[in-house]
Amino acid sequence: MAVVQSHERGSAFVSRHFRHHEQERASELSARSGQITFADLEATGECPGESDEHLKMKSIAYARLEHDFPDASVELESSVGNRIADVLLAFDEPRAPYAKGIAAEVQYRNHGKDIEAVSEHYLEHEYSVVWLKEDDFSEYDVDLSEMLTVWPCALPTRTGTEGYPDVIRWLWQEKSPNVSLEIPIPGEYWASFDKSGEWVPIVHRQLRQRGRAWVTVSRSPTQQVTFQLGKKGRGWDPETERVTVQVEVDDCTELRSFANQLSQRAFGQDRPSKRDRDQPWHDLMTAWFAGTSVVTSWLSASLSPDGDVVLSLGKKHPAETERVSAQVDETAVQALQEVSDLLDKAFEIESSDSVDVFSR
Repeated sequence: MAVVQSHERGSAFVSRHFRHHEQERASELSARSGQITFADLEATGECPGESDEHLKMKSIAYARLEHDFPDASVELESSVGNRIADVLLAFDEPRAPYAKGIAAEVQYRNHGKDIEAVSEHYLEHEYSVVWLKEDDFSEYDVDLSEMLTVWPCALPTRTGTEGYPDVIRWLWQEKSPNVSLEIPIPGEYWASFDKSGEWVPIVHRQLRQRGRAWVTVSRSPTQQVTFQLGKKGRGWDPETERVTVQVEVDDCTELRSFANQLSQRAFGQDRPSKRDRDQPWHDLMTAWFAGTSVVTSWLSASLSPDGDVVLSLGKKHPAETERVSAQVDETAVQALQEVSDLLDKAFEIESSDSVDVFSR
């Protein structure tokens, strides 16, 4: 096994990566190949006890850090206190907001680490930390945007006041309850917040723990309530896709039922086994929205060939069909339940406002 150095392929960055060759135990390769081995692979070209996939992910993280911080030192399997980081970047002098450096931990089929405790360890030793999972990697690149930096993540909390001046400690002490006084606000003040003619967000919820997929309910400039499913791609300049449909009060019940079925059929006991699924995609359920006289809209859930749960929002016009599909996790169940409840409230408020206006 050898390592191909980081390079540019057209306008894309390609990180250092591994390549198998017929002479895996050779310590050096010909100069013509342009390949070199890591220092810990020079003797054998192998890394015992570690899968090729995990090693490849570590090498990509190594190359990305080396590319982004060329004036820092980067090492594989380097220690910080009594812990060993998969990849460790160190600066000659502390640098904001990373402090002494960056510890990268690659999670590949090993979820035994206490992420909170390990993160706290690195932050206490003045190292930022980034946890990298499989979906953070593309072929030869990795997304480092979810990094926990020393500033501000390692700032002391209220329970740790040691070293602060006495006046700061006094300010942080529990004080007597605040005295409240109700003061009527002039109607002209509230009128200044009139959003007529604008898009007004009502609720926004993520459908995955690591983001990249969401639902948003808004009021359009024409006073229609809308439901949107959106997603963001991977990479350094990701594209955003979204579809927006009009919803009515009856769609609240349809959406709530969809969320409850999603909990059971996609993540619960009713999830079909691999042999019971249609190939290559397996449809789980579909919620049909009220739509309009010329537009049909729906929300569906499916299992991909890899077993991932995918939500799709579509609408059909007389001339075309729009659709967006996004991979989700169990976060989507609670998110859709909350959205259906808040959507109910929005229609309730809209109805009461209409009654008040009519009664005047």
